[in-house]
Amino acid sequence: MSWRSFIEKAERRDHAVQIYDGVDELASSVGAYLANGFAAGAPGILIATPGHRRAFEEELRARGLDPLDLRKRGLLTCRDAEETLAELMDADGRPSAARFEATVGALVDGLAQRFPKRTIRAFGEMVDILSSHGDSEAAIELEGLWNDLARTRRLALLCGYRLDIFDIEVQRGALPAVLDVHTHAQPAQDPSRLADAVDAALREIVGPIDAARIYLDVAEQHGLRRLPRGQAVLGWLSTADAGIAQSVLASARRHYAAH
Repeated sequence: MSWRSFIEKAERRDHAVQIYDGVDELASSVGAYLANGFAAGAPGILIATPGHRRAFEEELRARGLDPLDLRKRGLLTCRDAEETLAELMDADGRPSAARFEATVGALVDGLAQRFPKRTIRAFGEMVDILSSHGDSEAAIELEGLWNDLARTRRLALLCGYRLDIFDIEVQRGALPAVLDVHTHAQPAQDPSRLADAVDAALREIVGPIDAARIYLDVAEQHGLRRLPRGQAVLGWLSTADAGIAQSVLASARRHYAAH
């Protein structure tokens, strides 16, 4: 399933991630994701920070939807991400499966009773908060709890991570683990623009012949084919040759910004 298909027709157990730089990029995805669910009679959950929630609600208004009316009708449920995260962490600062079930699980179950046979669409950025605090391990643990929940409920989930995809440490560290626990990924607001930027960077740094070889090597790597082409190349190159990757990432950043 493509990213567009996920946004329009998210199915049970789908778990997507939007890598973003500015909140406007994230709001565009979240607004479209929730709006398509509302159009199908499916309820939505927003677990977001106050600033992001305002941006998401403004995006819904731009799509002709009234967040207050949606909440009154029970179609939209909003929770504060920091407060909800605090409720589900244990004494050691790790996500607790029991507390997650009692908070998020109970929220999902309440909506399921009101909207039977509908796939609930949730957006959560508690994982992004953990990641931004440098606790990537806890973020991945929490992703696992979401996946466990989706196995037993009619639930689709969209996550957002604010990460710099042109940073080699992100490409080698946090990003692979994040991508691995999701079924769909949008590593940049415009994947076609990213692919063009990576193409231009490879031609500039290694030349067309070596660029073609890199694309062949990437195509042979198991597990990368579900990723957009630009991210697949950046991820592979960051692991295979850090020196060249640094130069390609810097060049791709320039081309992406200038496009």
